[in-house]
Amino acid sequence: MKIEKKLIASSILALIIGVSSVVPMLFLMSGTAKAETTPKPWFNLNVPYAYLTANSTLNLNGKDIYNYYRALVFNFTLNPEAENDISDAQFEYYELQLYTDKEQLGNVSYFVGTNRTNSFQYEADSFHFIRDPWFDSNTTGGGMFTYWNTSNPPDLSTISSVLSSHISPTGHETGDNLRNNEAPRMVAALKETETLFIDVRKTGLVTFNGNSTLVTLSSNDFFQHLELKKYGDGFLYNALFPEDQLSQIDLFNPLKSLNQQNP
Repeated sequence: MKIEKKLIASSILALIIGVSSVVPMLFLMSGTAKAETTPKPWFNLNVPYAYLTANSTLNLNGKDIYNYYRALVFNFTLNPEAENDISDAQFEYYELQLYTDKEQLGNVSYFVGTNRTNSFQYEADSFHFIRDPWFDSNTTGGGMFTYWNTSNPPDLSTISSVLSSHISPTGHETGDNLRNNEAPRMVAALKETETLFIDVRKTGLVTFNGNSTLVTLSSNDFFQHLELKKYGDGFLYNALFPEDQLSQIDLFNPLKSLNQQNP
C-alpha cells in the first residue's frame, strides 16, 4: 500500500470529501470498549480536478501496447469538531468509481487519517479489515496520514496530488502487467464515448481507541459526481484552474502548475 506523507505549505487542496447520512454498520475489532455514539467524520473532501487518458501503440513485434494514465487532485479539510474528539486516531476511506454511459471501467480507493493523541503510532501494515464487496482498508490509490499532537496540530489545509495506478507511482499502466485488462478496456471505452463519469463516496471509517479498533461502514451514497469532457488527448474535469490558463497547465502534474502560480 502506497502511503503519502506530504505537507505542502500554502493552499488548501488534497484528495477526497464526504459525510455519510445513513445509519452506519459498526464492527468492534478488538478490545472491550463499547461505542456510546456513532463516530463522526473528521474530514471533508472533494475532487476539484481529474484528468484521464488511454491509448494503444504497436511495438516492434507488432503487438499492441496499452497505456492508461490518470491524475487526480483531492481537496480536504479537518472538521472543527475533530479537535474535541477523544479518540486516539481515525482513518476515513473513499472510493472513486469510473464509468461511461455504457459500462463500468474501474475503481480507485484512498484513505486520509490522523492521530488525536500521542499514544497512537501509525504503522502501515498494522491494520487490515475487509467486508466484501463494500469495504477494504487496503486501498488501490494509497493514502495520506498526518501526525497530530497537542503542540503540533496537523496542517490539513494541504495540497496533495495522486498520480497513480494499480502498479506504478508514476500513474502509468502498460501492457501485460495490468490487472483485469484495465488499460485495454479503458482504451476501447474512451474511443466510443464523449464523456467520462466519476462518482465519489465514503466507504467507511476506522477509529482507534486504546486497544479497540472500531470500523464504521458508511452508506452507499455518492456525494460528488464528475463529468470529464474530451480535452486534448484525454478527458478532463477542472474546477481548479481558470479556463484561459489550461493551455499552460501540465495536465499530469497539476499541483506543480498550481504551486508555480502561488509561490
